[in-house]
Amino acid sequence: MRLSAKLGFKSGLVFMFSLLLSAGLLSCTEKADDQTPAKTLESYIQASFDVKGVEDKIKMLNLLTGDTKQRLSVWSDEQFLKAFVETKKKFGSLKILENKKVNDQEVALTYELSFREGEKEKLAQITQRKLCTLVFLDGGWKIKEVRSQRESIEYLQELSLP
Repeated sequence: MRLSAKLGFKSGLVFMFSLLLSAGLLSCTEKADDQTPAKTLESYIQASFDVKGVEDKIKMLNLLTGDTKQRLSVWSDEQFLKAFVETKKKFGSLKILENKKVNDQEVALTYELSFREGEKEKLAQITQRKLCTLVFLDGGWKIKEVRSQRESIEYLQELSLP
């Protein structure tokens, strides 16, 4: 009876170990599968709205490549803070409108981003449509280029004559 109890205990440990190992492998697999061009774009946009200080620049740079990365990397701390903190932007929504595979290593996403900017009398609802090119580098998707297609600005407190 003791032998079967010991075997039962060891079998239980082996079962728990395999369960934990499987869960760990699944979570790693899910993270790798979650790395899509759309997720990279979402991560960058979320990071840009969550900026608290200049230390957040590194997180954003890690999602960029090429000229886009170079342009952001040369910004001074003051320029970075003015663009991402002082503008008082509040995220609204992000919609991926088109996902076009250029080749195995490149994807073009057309997206629409809505957000509010400013305060009180100068509060505006801004909607931008952009084309984002992402490339697969070093095991992950990176933003290579972003081009504006259209932008609309609605000043929410402004009175105007007909």
